[in-house]
Amino acid sequence: MLTLRSKQLFFTCILSMVMVAIIPLAAQASDYGAQDLTLGSRGSAVTLLQKDLSGLGFYSNSIDGWFGPKTYDAVISFQKSQGLKRDGVVGPITKAALNKALAKASDYGNQDLALGSRGSAVSLLQKDLSRLGFYSNSIDGWFGPKTHDAVVSFQKSQGLKTDGVVGPISRAALNKALAGINPSPPVSSSAQAPTAASIRHYNQHEKPIVDAFRSSFDGSLAQTLVGRAIWYMEYGYMKYGHSKYASTGYIDCSNFVSLVYKDFGYSITSAAKNYGSVGVKVEGVYGKKIAGSSKYSLVGVEKLKPGDIFTFWNSDQPARTHIGHVAIYMGVINGKPCIINTCKGNPTAIGIINDFSYWYGSSLIEVRRVLPASAFVAGQKIIDKGPVIPAMYQIIPDRAIVMPKDLSTSF
Repeated sequence: MLTLRSKQLFFTCILSMVMVAIIPLAAQASDYGAQDLTLGSRGSAVTLLQKDLSGLGFYSNSIDGWFGPKTYDAVISFQKSQGLKRDGVVGPITKAALNKALAKASDYGNQDLALGSRGSAVSLLQKDLSRLGFYSNSIDGWFGPKTHDAVVSFQKSQGLKTDGVVGPISRAALNKALAGINPSPPVSSSAQAPTAASIRHYNQHEKPIVDAFRSSFDGSLAQTLVGRAIWYMEYGYMKYGHSKYASTGYIDCSNFVSLVYKDFGYSITSAAKNYGSVGVKVEGVYGKKIAGSSKYSLVGVEKLKPGDIFTFWNSDQPARTHIGHVAIYMGVINGKPCIINTCKGNPTAIGIINDFSYWYGSSLIEVRRVLPASAFVAGQKIIDKGPVIPAMYQIIPDRAIVMPKDLSTSF
């Protein structure tokens, strides 16, 4: 009897050892070993590094165990996404950041997800799209029209093929975006989330304009500056108020324009009344009253360039004594000239105006240009200090804060 039990115990141990050998274990950052990985390194640790960078969307070349230039560039890209020192060396800090990013990464499985798909992988996809701000419906594990639309919107934001199919490329892009989510700063106890009505207004009015601008984005400084203004509109969660956004989360029109320009190294006044001396005047642009009507039209649109600053009269009494409002020109989008500025009725304090029939036409003073000629040429070097994250939000973010560097067009 003892012999039989001994045999049973022996075979049980053997079976357990076999099962441990065949069950794959999750890779951790410690699997990269104790040595730093850098240009010229070789071996299984580099192979694992390449696989992890590939899964996170930073590496798309062969998994060969050699830390060559392509792996180096992928490491630099990852370090940049995490705000780390960009030295291309995978040391303790970068290993820890990789481990943290991998913990955020999602495994949607090996099968493509598309219309009609069901299951836990779809539920996870919906949760991730929700975290990134592209999906706001129920998490039900069904890849229906709403999930399809969210996937297409995400693909469009990343410059991918907008086919609504979550294959290897879209999976990697999702994980890269998830790795780039910025932890939210404190939110004011009195802060409220954007209203459903304001979100609906944004989706109907601003979003088509932003999508059109994004589709024709040329990478010039002028359009990049406009893109940053859009980023603040979508991710800044600014509430209107006359104080410094960086410390309070409040913003007004002139602080907004100044903030956007300062991101790119241009120091501009934050006092609206002083904008009459900013840059140079763009001649021939004004609001003209339409004969026999109470409406206005914008004259001289062909003279405008993205980044130009619109100035308007103050509305308080006594009125028309000084500049009271300023805005950034975006360009002609969907057939209409557009400006981005502080205004009401949007999820945050920032919105887009493309109708100059009334106040925006009758109150226009002039347009000023700050940017040099080189700013309108694609391919020029751009100095970007990065966006300002406020010490306190006055509006509760309803989506993850994804930094410009982690978005394909930076906005």
